[in-house]
Amino acid sequence: MQTKELIIQELQQIPEIELTQILNYIRAVKQKSNSKSTEYKPIWEVADDIIKDIPQEVLETLPPDGAEKHDYYLYQQDSIKE
Repeated sequence: MQTKELIIQELQQIPEIELTQILNYIRAVKQKSNSKSTEYKPIWEVADDIIKDIPQEVLETLPPDGAEKHDYYLYQQDSIKE
């Protein structure tokens, strides 16, 4: 037996006043599932959106190896053992 058929069987045994509450719950679930169809952007598009308003001359002042020397830029400690 499918889930819908089982639900219908159970619903037939519930008093009318409680059916109203169940109906409201079903409508809330339906509305929530319809609103979840939000399309997400890939991370590189999110990054592009974040930096799009930063002038190019400011971007050029950023260190090109920021990830490589992360600790150095944060703590002035050279974490790279060469």
